[in-house]
Amino acid sequence: MNTVYLKVAAGLVLILLGVLASSEQLIWILQGIEAPDDRPLVLGTLLFKGGLVGIGTYVLLLAFMPRYTPPRADGPELAVASPAQTAIFAGLILVSIAMRLYRLDVGIWYDEMLTYVRYMPLSVGQIISTYDDANNHVLFTVLARLSLSAFGDSVWALRLPAVGFGVASIAALYYFGRRVTNTRESLLAVALMTVSYHHIWFSQNARGYTALLFFTILSSAWFMDAVRHGNPRKWLLYSAAVALGAFTHLTMGLVVFAHFAIWAAAAIRGMPYRWNGLFFGFIPVGLLTFLAYALVLPNVVGGALLNSGLQGPDSEWTNPLWALMEVVNGLQVGFAGGGVAVVAVAIFAIGLGDFLRKRTALAALFLIPTLVGFGAMTSIGYTLFPRFFFFAMGFGILIVIHGAALTGQVIGRLVRLPGRGPQWAGALLCAGIVAVSLLSLRHVYAPKQSFAAAIKLIEQQQLPGDRIVTVGIAEFPFNSYYGKDWANVTTTAELDSLGPAEGRTWLVYTMPVQAEGAYPDILARIDRNYRVVERFYGSLNGGAVIVCVEEAAAAS
Repeated sequence: MNTVYLKVAAGLVLILLGVLASSEQLIWILQGIEAPDDRPLVLGTLLFKGGLVGIGTYVLLLAFMPRYTPPRADGPELAVASPAQTAIFAGLILVSIAMRLYRLDVGIWYDEMLTYVRYMPLSVGQIISTYDDANNHVLFTVLARLSLSAFGDSVWALRLPAVGFGVASIAALYYFGRRVTNTRESLLAVALMTVSYHHIWFSQNARGYTALLFFTILSSAWFMDAVRHGNPRKWLLYSAAVALGAFTHLTMGLVVFAHFAIWAAAAIRGMPYRWNGLFFGFIPVGLLTFLAYALVLPNVVGGALLNSGLQGPDSEWTNPLWALMEVVNGLQVGFAGGGVAVVAVAIFAIGLGDFLRKRTALAALFLIPTLVGFGAMTSIGYTLFPRFFFFAMGFGILIVIHGAALTGQVIGRLVRLPGRGPQWAGALLCAGIVAVSLLSLRHVYAPKQSFAAAIKLIEQQQLPGDRIVTVGIAEFPFNSYYGKDWANVTTTAELDSLGPAEGRTWLVYTMPVQAEGAYPDILARIDRNYRVVERFYGSLNGGAVIVCVEEAAAAS
């Protein structure tokens, strides 16, 4: 009965807040201004008020639903861990922390600069009520702002929340893995993620991708428990994790789509307490996500969601073949060579096939979001960066490890290893994949993009009368982040309009794939009249910074 009273009280409070709070009051609290001339924000506050009323009303309805009785007393199907295995897991977590804190302040890249310049000067209230483009991974941005306030203005403080979520996602993988496979394979998956080039890279990236990975894995674990037992508490935990993931990045919707498909299939087969998933899971997910984005929803649906993607038929980044080659390149880096990457893909296929037969839910959690996401982005001509599918990495690692274990067991049986020899052969093959992955780490701590090195080179070789010009998107890192005052051009006509220089002209551009499509006339001019002084490569594939200087004959 006390629980009913609490639900009623909470519901009434939310309804009263939604009804009584005015848009002016909310805007003053969030933005610190009294009379804003911002119609989308005013509309957003009205939607937020409506969201409070909607959630409050739903809480009242839940208060009077029949009391839930668990169908059985047993807990979730979770592989048991021995004390030694628990100690190994704890050791891997400590190693993962050290590997992600090492050189955390090196080589900030373009998207991180966007987050820093556009959102770090804002207050928390301004961040959650500002959405100019999808670069605002809102939950991460808030935590980054708090990190800078606590630890000072530095690159490592900006990236610190990504480190925290990166380590947490490794722990979540162990928590999830023991639901779909044995503890040994779960530990090996944790070991592979701990030393993964890509996981370390994203854990040192001031963006919300590791947060999205964490909430994807955690929500999926709670989802599997909730489907198995129908427990409303697990469904509510699931809905909270999904809403937080969506508040980080809206691609969390792809994961929810997979969850809903799995739940619907189980409901059709007649699973007990199936309606709990709807009333305590998916409906709360929708209400909480709506409330999280209500303030900025007018901007999101008005086009801001797509503003950060370089979409369009002329962009190579929207080409599915380019995306496929990026995946291939990423596998070669992550597994320290093309040959090992091919073996890893074959092993992945074996693991995926076995999960499709025995643990269909895990295979679906990997396949449905990635295929649906790929199809959706291709259909609208949006950028196909592989990082948009980073959220599926945990499931992919479990599949690779499972495939390696099965492959090793088959090899062990073929060579007639006695007793538990085939199992140890499988574990040895998994350990070999982890060991090979270690070889790729010599690259991961390099600068993501080397804008600072380019500035140093130019300023060291610059002569009196020389001028420096950025091309296109290169203006932002050099001028907005590093505070330079260099001219910017996007066409040769703009370059010619600058007039003759007293000395030489330096041109600097970045991301050659984008530049070739966006500024072809300037790149043609560079080929004819300029000399490439240096190409600064970083760990961001395709993120080279190219410094060019006008040849003497062309300058004269």
